[in-house]
Amino acid sequence: MNGVEIGALLLTGAYEMDARVSKLCERAFATGLPVFMVNTNTWQTSLSLQSFNLEVPVDDHERIEKVQEYVASYINADWIESLTATSERSRRLSPPAFRYQLTELARKAGKRVVLPEGDEPRTVKAAAICAERGIATCVLLGNPDEINRVAAAQGVELGAGIEIVDPEVVRESYVARLVELRKSKGMTEAVAREQLEDNVVLGTLMLEQDEVDGLVSGAVHTTANTIRPPLQLIKTAAGQLPGLFRVLHAAA
Repeated sequence: MNGVEIGALLLTGAYEMDARVSKLCERAFATGLPVFMVNTNTWQTSLSLQSFNLEVPVDDHERIEKVQEYVASYINADWIESLTATSERSRRLSPPAFRYQLTELARKAGKRVVLPEGDEPRTVKAAAICAERGIATCVLLGNPDEINRVAAAQGVELGAGIEIVDPEVVRESYVARLVELRKSKGMTEAVAREQLEDNVVLGTLMLEQDEVDGLVSGAVHTTANTIRPPLQLIKTAAGQLPGLFRVLHAAA
């Protein structure tokens, strides 16, 4: 109130601020001053703060994620949104904020995504992370025994939120549809069966049939092999060209 910069206000002993004190501090609160409350007394709290290790190693991704999730769980999203609702300035998000926003949007969307490289170690691990965080339901294409072996080798648990589809079991059901989509190119059942050996083609047909909402590939397939099937089977909207392909860094 007198110009002294304060980083935060810490209330000890489970002290609840009196209405008169709150009124007195209105100007400080208006600037966004954080207020924290702990149950321990002032002496115990000061000792705890002195021994508190504020460092988090940059490679400790698990602890960083826990801190982010814990802090986010106590932030009122509606209040945050209200701060910028009337602002005319464009919002610039930091990479972590952008990633968090994408994650939250994905959680709300509740989509089902097919992963053609279902037995690839990085893909299996990524699917487990997505399922654990509730980002999406992941459909792993591949031999179930091999996928479970890869998961066990990495110490990954494939629980709820992950589906395993054996291509050998479902492949035949997509032959007729592939022939229909590519009949103008002379597609035959024999050629269709051969092309469906490629899980990207199989996953693309699952997407075309609205059995999944998206497809993620590229861990072992080239960019061309990943985008060619969707362009051939699903195609682009009439009068439009694909102008963007999203590439995500491994850390994302």
